[in-house]
Amino acid sequence: MIIEPNWTVSDQGPWQLIYNDQQIISLHEAQGATSTQGKLFVGTEAECRAEAIRIGLPWAAEPTDASAEILPEPDQVLTSMEN
Repeated sequence: MIIEPNWTVSDQGPWQLIYNDQQIISLHEAQGATSTQGKLFVGTEAECRAEAIRIGLPWAAEPTDASAEILPEPDQVLTSMEN
């Protein structure tokens, strides 16, 4: 489900993908309320990862070594969702 911007406050989840027209800002497990002016996509972890690939925007910051594998390749998402 996409929730349009204008200072959205949401405690929906279990995962949240926050982005704007230029970049992906955050992908995280929801813990309490989130407040953002960005667009907010909520769903399962797999749904949020698939949405991040679908929108094809760059990350706001370069991934660190720990988060370098946060998004699988598109063919891996489709394979894992088909199984």
